[in-house]
Amino acid sequence: MKKQTTLALLSLIVPLAAHSADTLRIATDATYPPFEYVDANGKVSGFEVDFAYAVCKEMKVQCEVVNQPWDGLIPGLQVKKYDAIMSSMNITDERRKAVDFSKVYYLMQNRFVTAKGHKGEIQPAALSGKTIAVQTGTPQDRFVTQQFGKSATIKRYVNAQDPMMELTSGRADYTFGNTVQLQKGFLETAPGKGFEFVGPVFDGRQDKVLGEGVAVALRKQDSALKARFNAAIDAVKKKGVYHELLVKHKLDGLLAD
Repeated sequence: MKKQTTLALLSLIVPLAAHSADTLRIATDATYPPFEYVDANGKVSGFEVDFAYAVCKEMKVQCEVVNQPWDGLIPGLQVKKYDAIMSSMNITDERRKAVDFSKVYYLMQNRFVTAKGHKGEIQPAALSGKTIAVQTGTPQDRFVTQQFGKSATIKRYVNAQDPMMELTSGRADYTFGNTVQLQKGFLETAPGKGFEFVGPVFDGRQDKVLGEGVAVALRKQDSALKARFNAAIDAVKKKGVYHELLVKHKLDGLLAD
C-alpha cells in the first residue's frame, strides 16, 4: 500500500517538474514605452512584451515576463534569475562578450530630440557646452560619448524616462535615443509637446557602435534555447502575428525588421 501511494505521488510530481522546466522567465526593463512599460493596472505591457508571449506560444511553453532594472538585466541573466532578456537590447560587440543573441527581430533607429525652434546642426562644434541626457549603458550612450563627449556634457540615467524629464525640466538640452520610443513615449505626450526631432537618423548601418539590431539575449551555453527562439521568431513573423502586433501598438511602418 505504501509503495502504491509513493508511486501515485511520483506520478503527480513528474508532470509538474516537466511543466516547470518548460516555463521560461523573460526579463525586461519596463520603462521604455511603447515597447515595454507598466500599465495603469500595474501589468508589464507593450509591443515587445506581447511579442515575447507570442514567441513563447509558438514554442509551446509557458512564460512569465518580469520587470528588472536595465543595469541589472545582463548580470541577472548570468546568475540564472531568468532565462532570456527581451528589452529592446541591441546587439553590440561589447554585449557579445557577456551574452549570446538570437536573430534580430527589429532594427533600432535613433535621433536627437531638443526644444522646438532649434536652428543649429548636430555636430560636435554646434553642441559645444550643451548637455545631452541618455540612458546609461546603452549603444546610444556610447555613441554620444564617442561623437560628442569632448564638446558636450553627457548625463546618464538608469531609467529610460529620466532623460526626457531632464529635457522638460531644462536640465538638459538634448536627448538621443530610439526614434519610435521617443515619438510614442515622449513627443506624442503632453510633456513632449514643446520638443521635436532634430538632425539625421542614426543606426548601426552608419555607426557600428549603435548595434546590429534588437534580439533576444541569452546565456552563451543555451544554444538549444537560442535555436528555439530563432525558429519561433521566424514563425511568428511568417504567420503575420508580428505585423498584427505592430498594428496593435501603432508601430506599423515605424520599425525596420
